[in-house]
Amino acid sequence: MFKNKSEFKSKVLDSDSLWLVQFYAPWCGHCKSLQPTWSKAASALKGVVNLGAVDAATEGPQMRIAASYGVEGFPTIQVFGKDKQNPEKYNGQRDLQSLIQTALDNVVKVVSARVNESIPGSGGGSQSSKDSKVVGLNGSNFQEKVLNNPEVSMVAFIAPWCGHCKALLPEWEKASTRLEGKGAFLGTVDATTEQSLAQEYGVEGFPTIKIFPGGANKSHSDARDYHGGRSAQDIVSAALDEVDRTGVPKEIPEITGDGVFKETCEGSNKICVLVGLPHILDSMASGRNKYKETIAAVAKKFRGGGAFEFAWFEGGSQFDLEDTLELTFGFPAVVAVSLDKNAYVVLRGSFNEKSVSRFLTSISTGRQGTVPLRKIPEIADVEPWDGLDGTPIEEEPLEDIMGWDDEDEL
Repeated sequence: MFKNKSEFKSKVLDSDSLWLVQFYAPWCGHCKSLQPTWSKAASALKGVVNLGAVDAATEGPQMRIAASYGVEGFPTIQVFGKDKQNPEKYNGQRDLQSLIQTALDNVVKVVSARVNESIPGSGGGSQSSKDSKVVGLNGSNFQEKVLNNPEVSMVAFIAPWCGHCKALLPEWEKASTRLEGKGAFLGTVDATTEQSLAQEYGVEGFPTIKIFPGGANKSHSDARDYHGGRSAQDIVSAALDEVDRTGVPKEIPEITGDGVFKETCEGSNKICVLVGLPHILDSMASGRNKYKETIAAVAKKFRGGGAFEFAWFEGGSQFDLEDTLELTFGFPAVVAVSLDKNAYVVLRGSFNEKSVSRFLTSISTGRQGTVPLRKIPEIADVEPWDGLDGTPIEEEPLEDIMGWDDEDEL
């Protein structure tokens, strides 16, 4: 029994203990029948889980406590567990075993929630690392985030106490950042709190990793076990291989404004590879698409490393960018830029897959000299390419320009 709301707050809401609270009415027959079982449960759980009772029907301070929790029938049992401000209503059987089992299940939830503060993605989206892109998954969001998502996903079913899981998670986080925007993502499920989800996917040990193919409207039967390496590079390679098989590879973006430039180039340890392509009237659509295929082939080779991001623009459309990066010798042209290190380097060789790949390899291995970046270029807003051939500008006849007519004499 609690004397008033202040005592209820100090003993239940402000404490670290887990509570089962019965809201009852003195005249309620079901409440009277429950009382012996409630007392036995309190004795059995002493020192582990606290049980309390609130008279919700007699005018006074206890009735005001009950009013805060929307009690409408008797008895109402609520569990004040990991989220004291939002207790869970107990809808199970009122026998001794069911009450004790519910109490113990909630003990596991509370302990797991405390341990999970250090586990990325385990809380439905929060991360222990600010750079982590791991998605926290549970029974309420799994359908939306995984099965209905057209992207490839890899899901690790983990347990807070599992040593192998703790060893995996730093690599899982690193891999998640490398996969951002590449058609795949990584998620985690705390199998100790999401037991039904773990059972659905046949999880028997930890960590268990499942790969889900690309495409929407997947089912649990589409998942397959992953038994590969657990380094960040192994995980990234496996995810991208699945993107090649069933997913949608990332489209190399066109720089049409400052937003695309920042998304491609900003960030620590990131090198953006900017490719200037000839004007559409010089290459037409077929030629431009061949250039884009070359960029895509190079990007595919370097996509797992995480350092390089690619974008393209039409030569002549970004005057300040071209001037700042000294792209003055015609197009196609390739330049690698690190805003983080305020440096850039221009490819001086030919434009083909082998030459560009060799250029980027020399950068990644530190063999390529760089030039200081004197300023961040200003990016112009331009219309995106429509995928069609260019339309030549019709020249005006000299007579129209000069204002002559047929009757004028020279």
